[in-house]
Formats: sequence, structure tokens, C-alpha cells
Amino acid sequence: MQHVAQLVVQIRCDAMSAPQYLATTAAFALRVTQLSDRLYAQMASSMADRDMRIVTKTMGIVQLLYSEGPQSQADIAQRLRYSHQLAAQRLSWLYKHDYAVAVPDPNDCRRNVIDLTDAGREEGAKLQRFLPLLIEAYRHLFDELGLDLDAVVQRADEQLRATPLSARMQGGLGVG
Repeated sequence: MQHVAQLVVQIRCDAMSAPQYLATTAAFALRVTQLSDRLYAQMASSMADRDMRIVTKTMGIVQLLYSEGPQSQADIAQRLRYSHQLAAQRLSWLYKHDYAVAVPDPNDCRRNVIDLTDAGREEGAKLQRFLPLLIEAYRHLFDELGLDLDAVVQRADEQLRATPLSARMQGGLGVG
């Protein structure tokens, strides 16, 4: 810890080199992105091994539609905490590969809802068999780490929604 404190003092006086940056928590978001990329790549490989054809980043939408039925794009975005643009992008992939379709809402003819096609429901059924395996894999990882990383990430997200990084950089908020 003393080494990090000395490094921080030195960095305040000099331009930060790439190795210095990578040695500090300033690179935390980079490491989180790299971890996310690794998780998605390993999930994709595991899904392919199980003859699943959906891409990993559409799993949330497929699961939502499979378990709860047709939803509007706005509802999907809200439920999964996606931007509308991200929901549209991921839905576009599902439409293009014939896993989802937009149909008129039977309760409101002014809007459409998204539903799974037969192929999408087939992928949803495969997903139901895959999710318990994924939960078990994460349980093993978290046991090895000695902490529930999912709970920590959720807590960090809540804290950042309450007090963004920009406010934490300004100091004086009693946030360590």
C-alpha cells in the first residue's frame, strides 16, 4: 500500500506513463471491461458447445421474453436497464437472425411488442438448461475468490448511481 501511495505522489508531479496507469486503480474500468470481455467470450464458447445460437449479449432479452412473454422495446430497455439504443441494437440482431419479431400489441394497436419466434423459443428453452450451469460456474468462481463478486458489483453500481465518480473526484463528500 505504501508503494501505491508513493506512486500516486510521483504521478501528481509527472505525466503518468502507461505502466504507472495500469498499476493504479485509475485503470479499474479497463480491468472491469477486460473481465466482462473474458466472461462474454467464455460464455459464448460454452453456449456454442451446447449448440446455442444466440449471442451472449442477447441472453437477457431472450430470457425476459421467454419467461414473461411479449414486451415493448421500452419495457425491455427498462427491465434490463439498457438504453433504448442498446435495446434496439440487440433486438436488431435477434430480428435479423429470426429469433424475435415485432407484432402489434393486442392491448394497444398504436404500438408493437416483441415476441420470440419458434426459433427464439427453442433458444430460450436451451437457455433454461444453460443458466443453472452458469450459476454453478459463477458459484465456483466466487468461492475461489472468497467473495460474492456479483453482490459487490451490484453494490458498486448502486453506490455510483447515488454518488457518481465526478462527485467523488471533487472531494468533501465524506466518500472514501
